[in-house]
Amino acid sequence: MQVSKRLVVKKEIPVDTNKEMDLITSMDVAMAEQYCKVNNFETGLKKYKDVLPKIQNEHEKNFVTNKYLNYALSYGQNLMNQQKYLEAMELYREVLQLPGTPINVYKNIGLCMKNIGNADMAIKFLKHFEEISPDKEDVYIYLGDIVYSDIKDNKKAIEYYEKALQKYPNNYTICNMLGHLYSTCYQDKFKDKQIGYLHKAFELAPNNRIVVKNLAYVYGKFDEVAKADEMYQKLMYLNPTHSDLHAYGAYLVKHQRFSEGFKFLQHRFLKEDLGNVAFPELLKTKKKKWNMKLDISNKVILVHFEQGFGDSIMFARFIDEMKKRCKEVMLVVQNGLIPLFKDSKLGVEIYSEADIPKLKYDYWIPMMDLPIVCETRPDTIPKAKGYLKVPKTKVNAYRKQHINDNDKLKIGIAYEGTMASKETNRDIPLHYLYPLMQLPDVEVYSFQVDDLTRQMDRVPHDYNLIRLGKTFSNWEDTACAMNCMDLMVTTDNGVMNLAGALGIKTFGIFNRITEWRWFKTQGDDIAWYKSIKPFQCPTSDDWPTAVNAILDEVDKIRCKKIGDKIKGKTK
Repeated sequence: MQVSKRLVVKKEIPVDTNKEMDLITSMDVAMAEQYCKVNNFETGLKKYKDVLPKIQNEHEKNFVTNKYLNYALSYGQNLMNQQKYLEAMELYREVLQLPGTPINVYKNIGLCMKNIGNADMAIKFLKHFEEISPDKEDVYIYLGDIVYSDIKDNKKAIEYYEKALQKYPNNYTICNMLGHLYSTCYQDKFKDKQIGYLHKAFELAPNNRIVVKNLAYVYGKFDEVAKADEMYQKLMYLNPTHSDLHAYGAYLVKHQRFSEGFKFLQHRFLKEDLGNVAFPELLKTKKKKWNMKLDISNKVILVHFEQGFGDSIMFARFIDEMKKRCKEVMLVVQNGLIPLFKDSKLGVEIYSEADIPKLKYDYWIPMMDLPIVCETRPDTIPKAKGYLKVPKTKVNAYRKQHINDNDKLKIGIAYEGTMASKETNRDIPLHYLYPLMQLPDVEVYSFQVDDLTRQMDRVPHDYNLIRLGKTFSNWEDTACAMNCMDLMVTTDNGVMNLAGALGIKTFGIFNRITEWRWFKTQGDDIAWYKSIKPFQCPTSDDWPTAVNAILDEVDKIRCKKIGDKIKGKTK
């Protein structure tokens, strides 16, 4: 059988290019999704980004865009959890360029900005989130955190936290933060809010150490002693930190329980929140530290300064008591105090910190532990009438060179101390003391060495202020100047301590909430120093009331001085 051969011609199948591209696009979308599902976000998101411009169908494009955004947010959150904030922001920057951006992106960018230290930009993005979000209470917590920790605006932080509390009324963290902020920001004001918020936090978290400590502090601040004692006792069972125990010591001393208080204050060297406080090197080691139990009757004891000049001046009063307990006392103080302490004839050798390596001693003890050794009580504070002095020859030489020779009443002032005094709200703005400078027959001398806030530069030229601080090279110069004054007017700082240690007539200006050692701020003296009469603000920062009381007293002194002068002439 013969098979005929036929010519087979191949026919080309036409290709639908659009359909092919559509299939490839669909394939890319599927791969992008799968990459993201297996956490290969970088590859998956890149594929999404490449394929989106190729999708023509609007409905499908919106669907894929939403997929991309959801995966991008997941990846961004992963990056944030790994603290890769810059990488997260790079991703969010791309997301912002797409339509339908989820509003949470603005919140996340704000949190990234906070974590890289850009508080201003963090607030900008979070406030935008606040404006557009229907559920914005969460962001109030973030805003509160930022303005509290980064911007340091406590009042604004209170505003945000109170808004957050509307949604989370049983959040003990927010309640605790509000109580703490009202306490630090308003001192003695808004007492009900301070105690109310902290008590609510305590009800919600009765075993939270920070809540208990804050509530104990506020009760103590308002002299609700029974409640404060209860909270502090509870704190002792909550694994207290060294900072907690130090705070308890401060509370006890402030409420005249010296024996316990100064013992707890020994935790000061181990506080977790020391911040900028720097203790001398010797005080950071236990080597040769006296435990206050061993017999030292035949031992040489080195007494070492601790922090500020005021502390050294204040606790130098105990040197005589220490001399009775041991064979010999060596006293180490800051260089600026050495000339003054040597001329004060304290009966011990005075050294600088640099001298320590060549000194021979048996044990050392920090100055602020001396009240423990001496078993000091509020009614047995030694040498409250004064214990430092300078030779009259040096005083006269200083007077001749720096003090005007006239019959005017001479008043020395000091209105601010170190940064520590600013943190505890002890400084008075200088302009409140302007009325002293306007009194007739009065000369006002500034004892400020460093005008940290340049307030003296703003004193009107026709006001009577003479700047003595620039003449001081050490604390003995300051002491000489004080001995040329009729009166000192000063806030709680090193100058005030020196005036009290010299027995100089002084008017001490105290804010409503005082530092822990000032347990007596009413009457004719402040217990530690008999020559210092306290003038305390009735409420926080009510400086005018305190100053007006001082002006009345100064006027009496001024009139008496004038009267004595007239009597002298008639005789």
